[in-house]
Amino acid sequence: MITAASPKRNLWAIRAYYFVTIGAGGFVFPFITLFYRQQGLSGVEIGWLGTISAAIGLLAAPVWGRWSDRLNRPRQLLQVVLIGTAVIHLILGRQELFWTIALLSGANALIMAAWMPLSDNMAVAIAEMTPGTGFGSIRLWGSLGWTLVTAVAGRLIETFTLGVIFLGYAIGMVWGAVTLFFVPNPTVDEPAANAPPQPAANLRQALTIILQSKRLLGLAVGYGIVWLLSSTVYSFEPIYMDELGATESVIGMANALNAAIELPAMLWADKLVRRYRPGRLLRWALVLQMARMIAILVYPSVTTVVATRLVLGLQFSFFSVGFIAYINEYSPKTYRATMMALYGITLRNLVTLVGSPLTGYVYDAVGAYWLYAMGLVGTIIGWLVLYFSRD
Repeated sequence: MITAASPKRNLWAIRAYYFVTIGAGGFVFPFITLFYRQQGLSGVEIGWLGTISAAIGLLAAPVWGRWSDRLNRPRQLLQVVLIGTAVIHLILGRQELFWTIALLSGANALIMAAWMPLSDNMAVAIAEMTPGTGFGSIRLWGSLGWTLVTAVAGRLIETFTLGVIFLGYAIGMVWGAVTLFFVPNPTVDEPAANAPPQPAANLRQALTIILQSKRLLGLAVGYGIVWLLSSTVYSFEPIYMDELGATESVIGMANALNAAIELPAMLWADKLVRRYRPGRLLRWALVLQMARMIAILVYPSVTTVVATRLVLGLQFSFFSVGFIAYINEYSPKTYRATMMALYGITLRNLVTLVGSPLTGYVYDAVGAYWLYAMGLVGTIIGWLVLYFSRD
């Protein structure tokens, strides 16, 4: 439950929080691999950065998730996380050696493993207190922030240097920490007099719940395969676009384009997830991912990559809303944040341990083009697993 005078005010506060924090990410994430390459890192070294961050994140995420399910005051912890990542990125932007970059990336992964489960759990709690409101109507404000930032970030890089991305990110995260003062902390509902006691979130029990549920196990296996073979493709896409002749402004606008599509798509996904089952929405997201990868494989060009960003925006919206709804529908309430952390951070980072260096090796060996072929195979297998694990 969320305590505050006005549910509507709470809703706008959490929307502003997503707008600022996800918008800040629009400075760094579309361009960070360009920074790594500028510092002289190879594809394999870039892959190992993902592996190091993944190894740390997968261990930290379930701890953060378990705390989130138990904490009554996650807002203060989130503020520490946001300030911490801002400081780390200001230092990261001044590094040139692989090992110092790796150390800072690992430190950032440690604290940012808390961001998703804490933020999304808080957003879901606020949405549930506001009739007719879904998670997508909150998450779309993050897409709006990302759209506005990425639309101008490329031009700022061309005017100044790549170092501007770290300053912009830090400012945004500090702003997000300030915004959290207007977001209320959730409080635990008082149980009814005769209600049985609810067990506290336990990691071993959470894993048992997943193994005993056909749907939850199918989600883990299906999307695990998808992430293993396709998620790091997007890390190398800015480099691929650069090799095809795109400028930083074009790369930034491409990221703004898919985020702009997310604005109406998130609301549409909210309606679809109420009309259909969350699993169907997740499978539709994979079909869209297949279509985008096939288009790039058939017509490899900057125009194709940019144009198919429209598909990427729709795909991401279906996944984001379907993923949260799936976990909320099939997980015990006291395990929601733990499950979000296990799937969104631990599982994703676990497969990244293998997928990231594999992607870096493939990139160094045969180029970024074949990463899309590898991702297409993983997406098809993931769709089949989700299909056969449905009711």
